[in-house]
Amino acid sequence: MAALWAPVAAANRVGAPGRYLLALATVAGAYVLGRLCGGRFALPVPAMLAGAVTVMLVVWPDAVSGDATAPPLDYGNADGALVVQGVGAACLAAVAAVSGRWRAALLVLAGVLVVGTFATRSVAAAAGAVAVLSTALTAPLVRRRGTVVALSALCAAGVVLGTVVLGALGTRTESVEGAARAGLTERRVQLWGDGVHLTKRFPVRGTGPGTFVENSPTVRSDADVHSAHSMWLRQSAEQGVPGALCLVGVVGWVYVRLWRSARSPAVVAVGSVTFTAFVVQASMDYVAEFPAVLAAVGVVVGVATAGPDVRARPRAVPAVGVS
Repeated sequence: MAALWAPVAAANRVGAPGRYLLALATVAGAYVLGRLCGGRFALPVPAMLAGAVTVMLVVWPDAVSGDATAPPLDYGNADGALVVQGVGAACLAAVAAVSGRWRAALLVLAGVLVVGTFATRSVAAAAGAVAVLSTALTAPLVRRRGTVVALSALCAAGVVLGTVVLGALGTRTESVEGAARAGLTERRVQLWGDGVHLTKRFPVRGTGPGTFVENSPTVRSDADVHSAHSMWLRQSAEQGVPGALCLVGVVGWVYVRLWRSARSPAVVAVGSVTFTAFVVQASMDYVAEFPAVLAAVGVVVGVATAGPDVRARPRAVPAVGVS
C-alpha cells in the first residue's frame, strides 16, 4: 500500500515519488536478503554487517569525531544510526553463536561500537546502542518474545506521539522550554509544527512526495535545515493522512513479523530493540532518508525474522520394532 499511495499523492502535481519508492525498495530488498540468508547463516550474516560498520569507522575515523557533517554519510546523527544497527547485528550474531569464545568476541565488538555511538555525539543513537547491548546481555533470560516486542512497540508509539504533540503545540513558550529540557532544539520543534500544519492543510494527499522542503517556512528561512526531522510528520505532510497510515502499517507489520518469528526469544528480543532504536531516532531526526541506514535496518529485521535452517534440524531416527 505504501508503494501504491506515493504515486497517487504525486499525481497531477509537483512531487517526485521516486526517492521514496527507492527507499522502500532498499529496505525491502535488504529485508529479503536478511530473511533468506539469516536462517542458514544466523551468525555470519549479522557478523558481516557488524564487521562492515566497524570497517567504516576505521576507514572514516571522522565518523566518530562528533562533527555534524562527518563522513561517510555527511551527517553525524545518521552515522550514529548506522552504528546502532551495527551494534544490533553484532548482538544478533552473539546470541546465535554456539561457541563461548565467538559470543564473547562479538559482544566485545558490540561494546566497541557502543562507544562509537557516544563519539558521534548523537544522544538518541547512544541511548539506542546501550539498550540493544543491554538486551543482548540479558537475552538468555527472555522467555516470551511477545513481551519484548509489545514493550518495544509501545516505546516507539510513545515517542511518535510525543513528536506529534510537540509539533501541534508549535512554538508556544512552554512547548519550546519543555523541548529544550528534553535535549531538543527550537528549530526542530518548529519543523514538527510545519509538518502538523501541512497535514492539517492537505490531509488527503499532502503537498506531494519530496516537497516538504519547498513548503516548510522553517526550511525556507534556514539554509542549514534539510528535512522535517521526523519520518512520520514528513510522511503525513507530503502524502497526507493515508500516507502516514501506510507508514504505520509498514512499521506495525515489522513488529507483527517479529512477534511471529520462528527464531529464539533472545534473537527476537535483540532484533526488536534494534529496530525500535531506529524508529525512535527516525521519529526525531531524518536518519530514515539515508539508504545505508535503511539497508542495515532491513538486514537486521530480516535476520531476526528468518525461518530456521531446515537442513540444520536433526533427522528423526525411525524406531526399530522388536519382533
